[in-house]
Amino acid sequence: MSKKKPLYRPEEFDDREFGPSKSQLKRDSVELQNLGTEFAALGDKVIREAELPPELEAALLLIKALTKHEARRRHMQYVGKLMRAFDTSRIRQIVEAARQGHAIRNDSFHKLEKLRDRLVDGDDDLVQQIFEAHPDQGQRLRQLVLAARREKETDKPPASARALFKLLHALPATED
Repeated sequence: MSKKKPLYRPEEFDDREFGPSKSQLKRDSVELQNLGTEFAALGDKVIREAELPPELEAALLLIKALTKHEARRRHMQYVGKLMRAFDTSRIRQIVEAARQGHAIRNDSFHKLEKLRDRLVDGDDDLVQQIFEAHPDQGQRLRQLVLAARREKETDKPPASARALFKLLHALPATED
């Protein structure tokens, strides 16, 4: 009887480096495509100022011109391919800065909404504080607060509340 040679010998594969899996490569590619889409959405001026390789810059500028779904999808794959050969740390920094700026604007917006709601809900001390901080806009502020309170009581559309929000937004550094 002859002894069969095993088809699989684990020791043959112990010292080999296989690299990332096919699934990981695909995830990386999709992530680069999404990064390219986000970066392109920041505008042509940002793309031109980023000092990218000319081929990548041209590909990113072309994204907005493509309206057909399949053409856009293929082009984003091309952008992902170009970005694989390029250090994307600068692009990531720019996109992250844009995200943080958006978050800061949202926080500021929500603070102003809360401030307006406190004024409309009857916080007269806050009205007085803002009046003293901005006497040139004080009379308009009081008029809008009273009108917004009346609108709220009578379930009318919040036109004065919107105008009050715009006034608060225009005031320099209003603190609650």
